[in-house]
Amino acid sequence: MKFEVIRQMLNLPALLDVPSVLAVEPHPDDNEVGAGATIKLLTERGARVWYVTVTDGRAGSEDKAVNPEELVAVRAEERAKVNQLLGISESYQLGFEDAGAWTERELTQALVPLIRRWRPAAVMTVDAWTPYESHPDHIKTGRAVSAAVIFAKNAVIQRGQGDPYEVPQIVYYGSAYPNTFVDVSATWETKLQAMRAHVSQFDTPNWALLSQFLTEEATRLYREHYGSAKRGQVEAFKVLSSMQLHFFPEAMRS
Repeated sequence: MKFEVIRQMLNLPALLDVPSVLAVEPHPDDNEVGAGATIKLLTERGARVWYVTVTDGRAGSEDKAVNPEELVAVRAEERAKVNQLLGISESYQLGFEDAGAWTERELTQALVPLIRRWRPAAVMTVDAWTPYESHPDHIKTGRAVSAAVIFAKNAVIQRGQGDPYEVPQIVYYGSAYPNTFVDVSATWETKLQAMRAHVSQFDTPNWALLSQFLTEEATRLYREHYGSAKRGQVEAFKVLSSMQLHFFPEAMRS
């Protein structure tokens, strides 16, 4: 069953109409890379957007001279600046070690109380099931967030850590199976500006190539989705209802 049909059956709002989003990223720049333009649209439309950054970002450099502890501090400062640019309501850093040995279960347990605290209309994160995704932090984060959405509504699990809450929708960025396309032409340049504000990651000779690639991909999606010669950009997502996260084999095709 297509998600659009499920959305109508459950009376779920379209992505840009949700009043609140909890966006969980593996590293202190992934939300911008995966959904920065859409997040800016959401905050402009009055939605509350909360950020949770799973890892401390200490492994985000290929420079042998970089001090990991100093990089953690730098990336936290960059995160704070970008939050202001995008209008993020609140940002929370869990501090798991970047590329560390933390487990999905540990992250799930950390997220359940936060979901119950903020009670978002949608939870957003990276798609752990994208083929060839090889970064353990991305895989563990996507899977743990999905599990946390299931467990947050369970009245037995993690008792005493907030009242149970059922998240209506989960939104995956970086997905190979998108079913939702957002016209972000008006905020695309802000997305690139937000990414570039993560100076430790993107102030490199590769920035020109990366920004060109992202723009061309977003422009291609725009043409494919709108069937128009008009130039614009689209961000694509896999959106599911929380009920599709368990024993729902058709979810991939939804």
